[in-house]
Amino acid sequence: MAATPQPIDTLLSVLDDDEPIQLVDYDPTWHELGRELVQQVSDRLHELPVDVAHIGSTAVPGLVAKPIIDLQIGCTPRDLDEVLTRTQQLGFEHLGHPGGPGREYLRRRTDQPANIAVVELHGRLWADNIMFRDYLRTHPAAVARYAHAKLSAAKEADALREYSALKSDTVSQIMSQARTALDTPQPAETASDHP
Repeated sequence: MAATPQPIDTLLSVLDDDEPIQLVDYDPTWHELGRELVQQVSDRLHELPVDVAHIGSTAVPGLVAKPIIDLQIGCTPRDLDEVLTRTQQLGFEHLGHPGGPGREYLRRRTDQPANIAVVELHGRLWADNIMFRDYLRTHPAAVARYAHAKLSAAKEADALREYSALKSDTVSQIMSQARTALDTPQPAETASDHP
């Protein structure tokens, strides 16, 4: 049976370049850094039909996180190559689609570190990342539970892949709660959902 796609924190577990984990307390400046990066990327892609959003743990007030801003860009398949080219011009390294079909990853480790996932505009992966973020923003008990899972995983894990695997059950449970709360059907599993 194929795995259900997970939000950006879990999807990053499959990157070729595993990274050490550093969690820090929530920093209120992340909101502004995320807003500024969304604007910078949006300006670069201004005439393309895209949507850019700040996602991941740095987009959730009060949540411990890796001090790396996560964005997602939604675009049409027709515009994917142009989106990737222009995003790389902002200093992002293209890592391909290690999370499986339908998602391209870029990262920048200079200036303010950041990750970008490029997905189908308003597709399932787009919707799941937004739903996960928004559910956490409005459910403090879920934030506390997720923070506990993240901190426990970080104590046991040496790097990103192991960290992500250790917290994946909690992420799946919170996604299920979010779908139930929003009355969103559980997605059908397909072979393309496999990271």
